[in-house]
Amino acid sequence: MTITPLTDPARPRRLAWLASDRGDILCTTAVVAADGEIAGFTELVVPGDGAGDAQHYGTGVLPEHRGHGLGRWMKAEQINRTRARFPRLDGLLADTADDNAAMRRVNDALGYRPTHRSALYQLDLNRP
Repeated sequence: MTITPLTDPARPRRLAWLASDRGDILCTTAVVAADGEIAGFTELVVPGDGAGDAQHYGTGVLPEHRGHGLGRWMKAEQINRTRARFPRLDGLLADTADDNAAMRRVNDALGYRPTHRSALYQLDLNRP
């Protein structure tokens, strides 16, 4: 299970402290369902001086709330708020896995464009 604000409500506070310790600013946008639970979230870390590039850290929507455009709405709202609050930012970066088709569609719709590719390798140290 991936730990997110949807599964660990203390995560945003820990991430905010970590970002703050580095001199950065965590911005979180969330959608709260009618029952009071978080239905979705998106996180962005902005350099402390408000300049350069900010980095998306995560976006998630609970399965029962998917298919309504919440991911796109949250990221769009976050972009608008970020532009207003940090006018000296050059850009927003988002790392998105090739197999995450839903988030790739959201990012494409919002104007994000691929700039690089990376590969993740894993070595099983318990294997002879």
